[in-house]
Amino acid sequence: MENAEKVVKLLKKRGLHISTAESLTGGLLASCIVGVSGASEVFEEGYVTYSDAVKHKVLGVSKADLEEYTAVSSVVAIQMAEGTAKLSGSDITVATTGYAGPGTAEDGTPAGTVYICVYYKGTPDVRKYCFKGNRNEVRQQVVEEAVKLVCGLPGM
Repeated sequence: MENAEKVVKLLKKRGLHISTAESLTGGLLASCIVGVSGASEVFEEGYVTYSDAVKHKVLGVSKADLEEYTAVSSVVAIQMAEGTAKLSGSDITVATTGYAGPGTAEDGTPAGTVYICVYYKGTPDVRKYCFKGNRNEVRQQVVEEAVKLVCGLPGM
């Protein structure tokens, strides 16, 4: 992916490191980044925290917030990114959470509803998306958008 190559190049140039926390993408984002030659110089670690229990246990996401807002929320995306920053010490962390489908979730969340949070210099930037397509198409769109967001960070 062109933007993943750009991310690795930009991070290397600026001496920055990145880590990921993924739910619906299940490691696709980390895989996309580490698929680029030289990624070992900038990629620290990635967490696949698919279940709510693991989001809480590993990343420190609040159980109360998971219950109140669900995993498919801006609140949880931010906590995933912040937890990853604490664990990894990376300059940039990216968290993905959402509902890839098919159909509608039990709570009424439509397929394709996604939150991506980029945590940079202590500040979270979380965005909501409504992607279209089948399960794998949604997941791929999330990865592409997450990489694009990192490319667009100030100073990149």
